[in-house]
Amino acid sequence: MEERHFRKIRETLSTKVPERHLDLLPRSYEVIGNILLLTMPPQLEEWKHEVAQAYLEVLGMQSVMEKKGISGEYREPGHRLLAGSGTVTIHKENGIRYKIDLSRLMFSSGNIFERIRMARMDDVGPVVDMFAGIGYFTLPLAKHAGSFVVSLEKNPASFKYLEENISLNGLEDKVTAHNMDCRDYEGSGAKRIVMGYVRETHKYLDKAIELASDGCIIHYHQTLFAPELGSLLEKQIGDAAANGGCDIDILDVRTVKKYSPGVSHIVADLRVRF
Repeated sequence: MEERHFRKIRETLSTKVPERHLDLLPRSYEVIGNILLLTMPPQLEEWKHEVAQAYLEVLGMQSVMEKKGISGEYREPGHRLLAGSGTVTIHKENGIRYKIDLSRLMFSSGNIFERIRMARMDDVGPVVDMFAGIGYFTLPLAKHAGSFVVSLEKNPASFKYLEENISLNGLEDKVTAHNMDCRDYEGSGAKRIVMGYVRETHKYLDKAIELASDGCIIHYHQTLFAPELGSLLEKQIGDAAANGGCDIDILDVRTVKKYSPGVSHIVADLRVRF
């Protein structure tokens, strides 16, 4: 945050928040579209609405939400509206528009470089996005790489915005979306597969192999304990190869971001050979 903005926020709150707490005002935040996500120190709980209103006015936001953790099968956020006019926004990134309701769905700013990397991929043939969400990887692959993408998303709330985002970006002729569990999709012949899930992604590798053609590239996201990353990754890939009757080459492993203490969110590029 620019120092002049922080000084203005502090000045605005000087008559509303006890002076001893003013040094706890957050200097960093996350902006998605025109909504600001703020991590609120517990000492400011009593004044959090006043604090949020000050950030909204000084920074010119539509809304300010309190940033909370992600939970559940659908990885739903606990973000709460503190000030402003709503929780739906359109986030613009790399020439793509993502419409999202931040009270119901997550948008990870930390994955930006992976979204950009997908935009720079070659069009090797049909793509299956097994955990499409609102189109995080589907949209850059379709819009910038020019790939035809089958997007699978189980969560009805995510699927609603996936369909809206396909239309919003004019990609109806490039993307076919299905509101379903990826394990129920009957298809084959994919040249590229995106597995943008974490924590339990290895449970879906058998299905990915079923969908893959010879030479298919799989972008395998996973969260792994950093000191054991190499061995755990090799075991998960080795087990899937044995179950699928194929060979899987690990072409590259990239760290996307720190997920939690000692745990890294990684993406491994894999090649399947039958």
